[in-house]
Amino acid sequence: MRIGIFHAIFLSAAFLSLNPAYGKGQAGENTTQTQTAELEWDDCVRAAISSNPDIREARFRLDASTARRNAAFGGFLPKISASVDAGDSGPGNNPDLGDIGADSWSARLGASQSLFSGFSSLSDVRRNMASVRRQKAALQAESADTRNRLRRAFADLLFAQDNIRLLENIAKRRGDNADLVRLRYESGRENKGSSLRVDADARAAAFEVSRARRGLNLARRRLARETGLGEFSPLSVRGSWDVPIPPDDSNPGEIAPTVPAVLQALASTEEARAGLWGALSPFWPSLDASANISRNGPDWIPENRTWGAGLSLSYNLFNGARDANAALAARAEDLSARESLDAVIRDTRVGLEEALNDYLDAYENVGVRKQYLDAAVVRAEIGRAQYANGLLSFSQWDLIETELVDSERGYLAARRDALYAEAAWNRSLGLELGK
Repeated sequence: MRIGIFHAIFLSAAFLSLNPAYGKGQAGENTTQTQTAELEWDDCVRAAISSNPDIREARFRLDASTARRNAAFGGFLPKISASVDAGDSGPGNNPDLGDIGADSWSARLGASQSLFSGFSSLSDVRRNMASVRRQKAALQAESADTRNRLRRAFADLLFAQDNIRLLENIAKRRGDNADLVRLRYESGRENKGSSLRVDADARAAAFEVSRARRGLNLARRRLARETGLGEFSPLSVRGSWDVPIPPDDSNPGEIAPTVPAVLQALASTEEARAGLWGALSPFWPSLDASANISRNGPDWIPENRTWGAGLSLSYNLFNGARDANAALAARAEDLSARESLDAVIRDTRVGLEEALNDYLDAYENVGVRKQYLDAAVVRAEIGRAQYANGLLSFSQWDLIETELVDSERGYLAARRDALYAEAAWNRSLGLELGK
């Protein structure tokens, strides 16, 4: 979180340096001006990489898994121990506390090495290595999910900003229309119902502006959450509505093996297989080697030296069938992981094709909505002139005006939906933040 705070301070300082007039009121004014930190997409990505709590959590899980993997290699290394003992003894039941001293010393240095442990050490290493791969895929998946949420939050705020400007223009147009109809009504060329209708349209347009402004604050908070900037607000974004052309030759079957969900499932399968090997290790004998050297005697540096070395072979004959049941459970988990991998691959292929279709549909819909908007603009210009000259009825003109408003709002929504679809497609690919 400290990184997020420093990043927020950096963004604030950068904004202030670019706006020297910040905080300077004009003469005679007592109002406090609220400045907005304007972020581009790359700014949001950098902030999320360093401060998003979900990304940081996934990194810590990977660090923990990496440490456990490194610890597992300890099973192949020797174990070394050292000890020093000192003691005193005497006759009777009442020791003389003032006469306690060390009349017996011993020092021992020992080493042991596991030569064979029924593949348990090897399975432990393999299981932890697979766990690291699973956590790496989980980090990639979390990064892709965060990128998707961040992209949607960015698009929401971009949409909210443009939507307010659009609705303000619509409200102004509705107000002008109300004035025009009112004048015609007062001159006896329009009925009262038409005048009341355009007044209601003007009021509804003003309400839409108020609602959009409230939605702007919510969009800011969502973006602040995803970037990890906390309550650093108000925020605004600057970006383009353009989206890349969707690929039309993608093969879900070829892409699926690289998707984080499949990589996680594959690593889980490897973990289960390693766990099965570990569960079978008690059915093998174990072989250990050990060696030690020691000294003992009445002095601090004892003179009597001894040494020892040996091999130990052991085999577990019966332990209440616990090992057999554990092996059966590990076998079932291995089969379950394999079936899960197959299901994930199938689901991923379907999800990739669905996301690509949605992307293609949204991309093409932008062009369709733009063409409708162009036509609506021309029709509105002609219709307004015809209505003002009495060549068009109110009902016909009202339909044309409503079509223009719907086309303007539909085009903006289509561009936002295209960004949504692009973000969903990149998420299905596992595209991480910063890529």
